[in-house]
Amino acid sequence: MKIEKALRSAFTPPEPRNKDKFIDSMRYPKLSYSEFILSQVCYIRKRVWLFSAAVLLVAIGAVYVIPQNEMYIVWVVSALIPFLALMTATEISRSDIFGMSEIEAGCRYSLPQLIGARMIILGVCNFAVISAIVVIFGFFSPLGIMKAALYILTPYMTVNGISLFVLDKVTGLEGVYISVAATIGVSLAGIFIFGKISFDMRFVNALCTMLCAGGVIMTAIQIEKIMSGRNERYGINN
Repeated sequence: MKIEKALRSAFTPPEPRNKDKFIDSMRYPKLSYSEFILSQVCYIRKRVWLFSAAVLLVAIGAVYVIPQNEMYIVWVVSALIPFLALMTATEISRSDIFGMSEIEAGCRYSLPQLIGARMIILGVCNFAVISAIVVIFGFFSPLGIMKAALYILTPYMTVNGISLFVLDKVTGLEGVYISVAATIGVSLAGIFIFGKISFDMRFVNALCTMLCAGGVIMTAIQIEKIMSGRNERYGINN
């Protein structure tokens, strides 16, 4: 016992003195979280910004090309909107696809924080694009702003929820392929079912409301899992 105590006292490191002061004196780049978020803009691929601009230009051009009394144009544009959600989902999954998750998880700003920063940037961009389209359709089509918002947000939030859920459960490119298939399915449903087949508009409105609400809830759940570190791919499973 004496030998054990002697060894323990000999090899036990002393308590560090002025540790916090020493760390604060070290020279390394110091970023606030807002500066960190802005720095991530440069790491988002240019194709994402180009596609967002293209969707907005299609919506603006459609107002002048297709007659205003045609509902079909709304579903054509809303069929493009889900791809904004897909681009966001694939963009935040790049770390996992290219095998960088473990490295980025050990950085000063961890992987959940990095994913959160990119989601904020892309979410603000998508919100701006969707808001502009809703305003355009609200003023230049007989739908009005409320219905235009419902019809455009429904496919977007549906794909958002599905893609984030799939990418949480399925790793690698397989998850991306499933998300792409889901996005195409939602887009085709909007064009060929709602755009060409006559339904009672009360049924359409009720269906869109339920799908949109479901997408919002599923998206919120997945975002909470990512930011809390409980996401199976971007965080630490508790």
